[in-house]
Amino acid sequence: MICTLSRDQLANVVDEVFGVMAGMQLAPVSMYQPNKQDGYIVSAVQIVGAWKGAVRLDIDLAFARQACAHLLGVGPAELSEDDIRDAAGELANMTGGSVKTLLAPTSSLSLPSVAMGQNYEFSFPQGKILQQSSFRHESGGLQVSVVEKPGRDDIPITTGTGTGQ
Repeated sequence: MICTLSRDQLANVVDEVFGVMAGMQLAPVSMYQPNKQDGYIVSAVQIVGAWKGAVRLDIDLAFARQACAHLLGVGPAELSEDDIRDAAGELANMTGGSVKTLLAPTSSLSLPSVAMGQNYEFSFPQGKILQQSSFRHESGGLQVSVVEKPGRDDIPITTGTGTGQ
């Protein structure tokens, strides 16, 4: 199945999730590189059904802390690492749900996968990036990737070695 998702559609999804749900105004940027020294989070959900793929969020840790604090209605300093992981998974779930609605409304979402730490790899082997956009907030950066899975029935999510938790 060939699906399309425009950059504007993805930007609208991000604005809805992060602007409305997390209370953050983001500015599009041409490129995002995670802050591997200070830490970052990758959260993702897979989409299975009529269309197969995944939605992945790469988020600077300070940005994630700020977004999660808004979601949970607490101060950033009050968050535990588990709170941040849970909220980052929920951000991936909300973003993935909106993308799924655009690409394949009858498909299903997996539970989110979340990795947090420094200098680690998180990949979707054999996945092809359908759309990718980067954003900036005063607290850090965000990259949203929509990955399409060619052919096979599953996309294994792998994490490599590093100081991820």
